[in-house]
Amino acid sequence: MTTEQGTRQRAAQIEDLVRRIEGISDPAVKANATVLIQSLLDLHREGFERVTQMLREEGEPGNRLLQRLAADELTGSLLLLYDLHPDDFEVRLGKGIAEAEKAIAGQGATVDLTGVRDGVVHLRLTGKAHGCGSTQGGMEKAIQDAIFSAVPEVVAVRVENAVQSGPGEQLVQLQLAVAEPQRT
Repeated sequence: MTTEQGTRQRAAQIEDLVRRIEGISDPAVKANATVLIQSLLDLHREGFERVTQMLREEGEPGNRLLQRLAADELTGSLLLLYDLHPDDFEVRLGKGIAEAEKAIAGQGATVDLTGVRDGVVHLRLTGKAHGCGSTQGGMEKAIQDAIFSAVPEVVAVRVENAVQSGPGEQLVQLQLAVAEPQRT
């Protein structure tokens, strides 16, 4: 198992345990478990806050290290969780759109931001796509994945599909000559 798989497995386990705690019928046990979780989160936030402050105090070398930490999937998500990420929403959204563009680069389409309202990112997929309709659905999924990865705090990502289908490749009909079986 890779480190990334282990991290995802632990995250899923934590989510499952939180759901179980929410389902506890004993109010005292449920309250104690909730206070425990919140206390751990508060302690971790305070620790991360100190680390980010120390890095900022180091000037440019510390800021470069903080940017590296923010670019890492795990530490970047923790910085987001504790609202300590060095990049603001707009910068991260811009990076997400750039990643979305990379993901669909070979498809002949582009991604344009049309707005952000009530936590929903609105994008327009434009251009002349190569391939079938399922490719367009795949492009929309790739775009949504890139945006959620960059700005996980958004509520939804809406992609308006304004892509024109390009001329598909002509299908060539093949004819097979089937020989009659020879009798011996």
